[in-house]
Amino acid sequence: MRLCKSLLGSSLLALLASSAVSAHEGRLDANGCHYDRGNGNRYHCHKEVPPNPERNATVKKSRENICHDAGSPNYSKLQYFVSYKSMKQCTSSGGRPYKH
Repeated sequence: MRLCKSLLGSSLLALLASSAVSAHEGRLDANGCHYDRGNGNRYHCHKEVPPNPERNATVKKSRENICHDAGSPNYSKLQYFVSYKSMKQCTSSGGRPYKH
């Protein structure tokens, strides 16, 4: 009986540990963020990353998944972003263009 309880306890612990590990899917991007496909495909962040040093990137995708070009009023204010060479590259990555 004692062995049965021990096996049951070990099995339950292994099950809980494996569900915690599988609860997170996807790699983090340069912003330390990813899309949570199991939660309405929301974009959210897990860690702080240093500000992107590429201040003069042609297009910057913010943590809110918005693509900003030099014409955007927020372009120069962004600290945490993924840089792209063109708006097309940014939108192809899943970003939305900034509405002027």
